Amino acid sequence: MTQLQMVAPELRVLDDSPADVLVLTTFSDERPLEGLTGLVDWRLCGAISGWKQDGLVSGEYGEQMLYPTRRLSHPRVLLMGLGARAEHRSDRAFALARQALDAAVALGAASVTTPLFGLDQLASPLERSGAKLVEILKSFKALTRVALVVDESEQKLVKDGIGFYTGRL
Repeated sequence: MTQLQMVAPELRVLDDSPADVLVLTTFSDERPLEGLTGLVDWRLCGAISGWKQDGLVSGEYGEQMLYPTRRLSHPRVLLMGLGARAEHRSDRAFALARQALDAAVALGAASVTTPLFGLDQLASPLERSGAKLVEILKSFKALTRVALVVDESEQKLVKDGIGFYTGRL
């Protein structure tokens, strides 16, 4: 059974919660990098920003880049492209979540830390979309632990949505 935990988007918290793969996301039109990706970029001395600036990655929908690192408690970073912010939808976010976890499992990962795949940037209620994302994350039986990076102010929304989504209030 996959253990799910929610962690705050802070470098200290990530350091204290290591996993085999850290999934990061970026929109193709995102400059500067924001959220978790921006924090990790800072820790990596601007490496991700440099990749985007040099055209090594674009952030186009479905794009993936795997990067080994020793500067994090996660030995591998998987950067996923979300596409253009204006074209982002929950179904695309869910597809990317499956794609990211498929890649992590193919790498032999047992634990993954993952963001919300841009669901927090959509107009749809995070209670609904967050609960569906949790169900997707928990469906990957090859993973023993998935840490979902959620801002502390949004953790209650996701937890409430999980109760509503599963009928447990």
